Amino acid sequence: MSTATTPRGFLGNLPAEVTSFVGRRAEVTLVRRMLSSSRLVTLTGAGGVGKTRLALRVGAEMRRAFPDGVWLVELAELRDPDLLAVAVAEALGIREQAVGPGAPGLAEFLADQRILLILDNCEQLVAACAELTETLLRTCPELRVLATSRHALRLAGEATLSVQPLSVPDPETPCTAGELDRYESASLLVERATAADPAFAVTDGNCATIARLCQALEGVPLAIELAAARLRVLSLDQLLDRLTDRFRLLTSGTRDAPPRQQTLRALIDWSWDLCAPAERALWSRLSVFSGGLELDSAEQVCADDELPAESILDLIASLVDKSVLSRSGDGQRARYRMLEVVREYGALRLAEAGEQRAVTERHCRWFAELAAYGDRHWVSPDQAALMLRLRQEKANLRVALEYAVTAGPAERALRFAADLENHWFVRGFLSEGRHWLDRALAMPAPRHWTRVKALRVAAWIATIQDDRDRAQALLADARELAEQLPRSVELAYIPLVEGNIALFSGDHATALPLFEQALGLFRELRGRSGQMWTLAVLGLTRGLTGSPADGYADLVACRDMGAASGEVWWRSFALWALSVLRWRAGDDAGASEAAKESLEVQRFVAGEQFTVGLSLESLAWIAGSEGRDQRAAQLLGASDRMWRAMHTSLSSFRSLKEFHDECATAVRGRLGRRAFEAALRRGAEWTPAEAVAAALEQPGRVPMPRTDAPAGADFGLTRREREVAALIAEGLTNREIAARLVVAQRTAEGHVENILSKLGFTSRAQVAGWLAAQQQPGAAS
Repeated sequence: MSTATTPRGFLGNLPAEVTSFVGRRAEVTLVRRMLSSSRLVTLTGAGGVGKTRLALRVGAEMRRAFPDGVWLVELAELRDPDLLAVAVAEALGIREQAVGPGAPGLAEFLADQRILLILDNCEQLVAACAELTETLLRTCPELRVLATSRHALRLAGEATLSVQPLSVPDPETPCTAGELDRYESASLLVERATAADPAFAVTDGNCATIARLCQALEGVPLAIELAAARLRVLSLDQLLDRLTDRFRLLTSGTRDAPPRQQTLRALIDWSWDLCAPAERALWSRLSVFSGGLELDSAEQVCADDELPAESILDLIASLVDKSVLSRSGDGQRARYRMLEVVREYGALRLAEAGEQRAVTERHCRWFAELAAYGDRHWVSPDQAALMLRLRQEKANLRVALEYAVTAGPAERALRFAADLENHWFVRGFLSEGRHWLDRALAMPAPRHWTRVKALRVAAWIATIQDDRDRAQALLADARELAEQLPRSVELAYIPLVEGNIALFSGDHATALPLFEQALGLFRELRGRSGQMWTLAVLGLTRGLTGSPADGYADLVACRDMGAASGEVWWRSFALWALSVLRWRAGDDAGASEAAKESLEVQRFVAGEQFTVGLSLESLAWIAGSEGRDQRAAQLLGASDRMWRAMHTSLSSFRSLKEFHDECATAVRGRLGRRAFEAALRRGAEWTPAEAVAAALEQPGRVPMPRTDAPAGADFGLTRREREVAALIAEGLTNREIAARLVVAQRTAEGHVENILSKLGFTSRAQVAGWLAAQQQPGAAS
């Protein structure tokens, strides 16, 4: 699960700006004002004009106004309207155990949340975006939506802003070097030119050329970015000459495209012409990828007799040098991406070459093989890397699955969707998994174990989504088919899933013998992955149903299997479950040891917070039992922050929710409400890494309590603002503050913004801490 935090104190998923944001100050101010009066604002304009960057900057500047976060939903790579709600839920980090699927589930979850949702690149799915946006705005009164699209959504109440190119120098008025920075396009060109060539400088000798370049590029940011990349190998004058030649050729041909789109097409044509034939072939074939790619994918999908696999790396390096591809990655594995307009251009060239079907088939085959490899090696040292890889390839998986369920054969589509079982479950992509499984199961297919697997995976997903009738029907079909086939390890999954259906329904008596039956079959048929799953749920169920010690052996066996195989996810889960049972048995030391070991193991799974949140919870309960109330409250605050970041809760785990509530009530009673809430807020301010460090009791990595503002200083707060600060310290929302003071909510929001600004804070918790310090003995009045 993604961290779902931006700078400290803010929820959201806005990416950090890799390059500086140039200009657009008036537009940023205007859009912020529009969002204050309209709940839907759509930024329209041609491709490359800067809609996305403007939306991201507005979102970044408005984070304080949205305590539940500013969330970006990237839609450029989405083609299936049925997956739009899934994409929004995924961007929000919602684990689907917390909400129902689709638009109704989103609407229910967002009903009382103050969120800014940025829907980027709606033009591919404009009708679906309009329908979903209308539903959410109608049912979620605190929601604001900022959309970017080449076309308006055409909804009632929608405010639109046509994003224009950056300002350019007047061709009729010569300007000096000192005057160039008055023009946004010139500022952008100079900044990007300096990045391409650190020795670049504006002089009186080149300022006229810079001005003419900005005029030729018509102030289109993407065109300026593409042109500036050429300054690594060309001078300003050479660049201007070559652009002028290309635009002259362009204007002598078709004029169907709008002028600014012609400018972009000319620049991309130029990049194409600069490529050797092999580079062009690779460029066009890479266009089948969505969301980026890695080297091995390019070698498997793009190589043939014309492009040998051993040549792909050098060709990719050449395309990076020519700015057709950009390189990113985590330092261990490089990924390569194309701008969407560059990818679309490559797709046109691929179609012209008559290669689209063949390359798309290889793309589907490769990602189906990757899914199968991930399924086979789930219980292995590769597990964490495979989880990360599949998450990074989510857009490619969608493209490949769409081809599989459209082109067939059915058996491949069934196997592909079912082999992603752990991707759907562990990452929480439940509705998407169900979508692809339902489509694959609807295809005519031979009666084979592949279909049994798809049926039981679909039944498991329906169980988690609380669709028990559907789960039972799917499992009945799987059982009926399995009885007609030779024995396979898939046979063991049927009682395992049936046991989980009973467990989720609270029927432990039915669940236990089914889990025991499944465990026996997995051992007989040597299914390690299913055996670990069964041991984990069997041990937890036994320990919560009878004596806690009844579950120890199964959980220890699961832990040891994970350690021996290099697997991390079920091992971490088993350690957490063991900590809960030991705590219930009164073994606080053993419980703490198991929970901390779970946290250490989970560090290997990048971005996965689910079992981390569970371990923070159990360590909070342990601290409460030990009388370490400050620690307990802080860890409860940290875990609550993590659940909110994942948009889920413990509510679906009845026993666990009871343990949480019992701990919170006891600790609050001993500390007192004010001290308890202050400790809770402090824990909620920790980043995930700081929370883990605190849980592991590594003091050097945990921030000390601080308010940043000294006690005794009022920093110019008015009487009303101090009154609002006191209400903030009580934990009231802006809406509750407005009701208490009998003022408009917008007025309350303004007071909160002023308080944060005057005190130099970024969170309401800091205001509460500062106010508490003001009230300490010795603080100036």
